[in-house]
Amino acid sequence: MTIYGKLISLFPISQFLLICWALIAFVLGPSLVGGFLVIAAIYLLPLAAFHLHQAFFPLKAGVTDITSGYNVWYGTHMIQSLLIAMPLFERVLRLIPGAFAFWLRLWGSKVGNNVHWTSHFEVADRSLLDIGDYVVFGYNVRIASHIVTPNSKYGMVVFVKRVCLGSQSFIGAEVGLGPGAIVEEGALVPTNTIVLPRRTVKKEQPEKSREGHTEAAS
Repeated sequence: MTIYGKLISLFPISQFLLICWALIAFVLGPSLVGGFLVIAAIYLLPLAAFHLHQAFFPLKAGVTDITSGYNVWYGTHMIQSLLIAMPLFERVLRLIPGAFAFWLRLWGSKVGNNVHWTSHFEVADRSLLDIGDYVVFGYNVRIASHIVTPNSKYGMVVFVKRVCLGSQSFIGAEVGLGPGAIVEEGALVPTNTIVLPRRTVKKEQPEKSREGHTEAAS
């Protein structure tokens, strides 16, 4: 692992310790400044770190080797690790109308209006989502815009690509969406479905009635 990789791997524990320190300081001496420091340690620190990381190491779609050199996706993953490990932080945001959508936009995702989130929702890559208007998510939906796989040439590679969900699509409970997954506008993803990388879920077309076929034939 490179020096950059070793340093970025310390980010999750550093953020956790900073949150603990801010909470203890706030409990011992409650104040507006102390409350702001707690919020900043939880939300603003990883967001600022991500954009700083992007300025020097922009995350791009495609396949990259993660066994040699500094892997950009790994860096962004470390910055988001505590948010993934402690989902309560983002569940609080989903209780506030519009807050979670705004949060994802701050990371670089595109999120439409009137998106319905459930309290149990997991996203691994906050900057790699395109979500249209009036999208509905069922319970415990999981979205990962990356996948790590073994490779005969490099040993291990990561594939990164945005997940795109069309307006008025419905994502059923316990659904998993992989990198490059596309859900067309108005499409339904059934419960307990795994949408594999680079697969498209199309909107089902209503079947024409037999009477309609007869009239068309005549």
